[in-house]
Amino acid sequence: MIGKLDVAVAEFPFGEMTCNEMSFTERDERYRRLHEWPEPTYSHPSGLRMIWKYADVREVLDATTPGLSTANSLDPLVGFGRIAATPRALPHVVRHLVPPPAEATANLTDDELHKRVWSTMAGPTGHFTIAPGERPDRAAAMAEHFHAVRDSLHRPHAGAYLDVTAVSIAYAAQTVGAAVGLPPADWPQVAVWSGAQSGLLGRVMRGRELADAVRALGWLFTVSSRATRTGRGDEATGFARRLRDAGISHRIAVSAMANSLAAGVHTVSGTLQQGVQRLLADPERKWWKLLAEPDGCGRVAAKLLQLDPGLVAWKRQADTSVVLRSGTPLPAGPLLVMFGAANRDPAVFPDCLDLHGSGKLPLTFGFGRHICPGKSMATLAVEVFLRQLYELAPDAELLPPAGHTAARRSDLLFSGADITIRW
Repeated sequence: MIGKLDVAVAEFPFGEMTCNEMSFTERDERYRRLHEWPEPTYSHPSGLRMIWKYADVREVLDATTPGLSTANSLDPLVGFGRIAATPRALPHVVRHLVPPPAEATANLTDDELHKRVWSTMAGPTGHFTIAPGERPDRAAAMAEHFHAVRDSLHRPHAGAYLDVTAVSIAYAAQTVGAAVGLPPADWPQVAVWSGAQSGLLGRVMRGRELADAVRALGWLFTVSSRATRTGRGDEATGFARRLRDAGISHRIAVSAMANSLAAGVHTVSGTLQQGVQRLLADPERKWWKLLAEPDGCGRVAAKLLQLDPGLVAWKRQADTSVVLRSGTPLPAGPLLVMFGAANRDPAVFPDCLDLHGSGKLPLTFGFGRHICPGKSMATLAVEVFLRQLYELAPDAELLPPAGHTAARRSDLLFSGADITIRW
């Protein structure tokens, strides 16, 4: 059975399992074997062609090479035809998703418009850009979200159990929801709604599960539309107002908000879940103890975002056959760009599991013109959570999975872990 660490080398490491179904130790081993694979690409059963070498991933993420496109970045894995052929899904499409959401961020192919949207979100004075002088106040606000979530989910007392997975999801939802200007009343549902978009992008869904995901996705855009309309008023000062002032239309602003919610929640929460698993599984707690040092959280957070990102891959399209600068040939068709794997390419990161290992810039947040606009905010959110968790539970113990825990689902894009600690 695939899933054991002694799988034959002849079997492609990610042919039947995804990172979301693995512990960090198995993920480490499979990534190691992936970089020993004799070919630079693999045709996955999903129909996506996988690439994982650092140079190839960087070039395809940038998507400036002729023949490469970002147009399919937010297409559902099962295809629009499958959704149209699912009767339960159609009422939700008609109610929430007609007309279809506008291209706004990851899949926006209009270069000039993309530059304007991205600059408003992440330029030098962009909405999600956190200047050095702003970090203390932003960190304090994130810490408040951490404690509010912890208090709402668990009564704090020594010897208690803490569901890190649940806390990380709620924390990420509040942090990202507040950043885009979503009303607090909507924060509890953000994880469900954003999970729908994430699931549609990276999982094979059918029937009721697909219909439920379309329904939740519809609500994500409906609520984003409502918040955008309110936030574009003359007295407003938040994300939606900044998009309005930049001349961004309401439809594009709605998609920018919805996409930011979906990507932000899962990038942050998945990294935290997998990262805490790695930190507490070490008998010596070397990286965990560094969280007590003034600059320790920053170093550990950066390494976890390299090794254990909640978002492990993204989609691109080869509109025609392309030969990359490395010589890697790509036939026309959809691509799965595995930046979680590229972050461990031994040709670039010879000692990637070393906290002080050398290498180039990790590709967790993309590369070039399509780099994630929420990079600085997500990085700080991971850092703050780790610091607050350590201060709350410096002697935390990682508990083994409960016997009734359901198996994690296959997901080509997103990855997390079911983590509970005792403190």
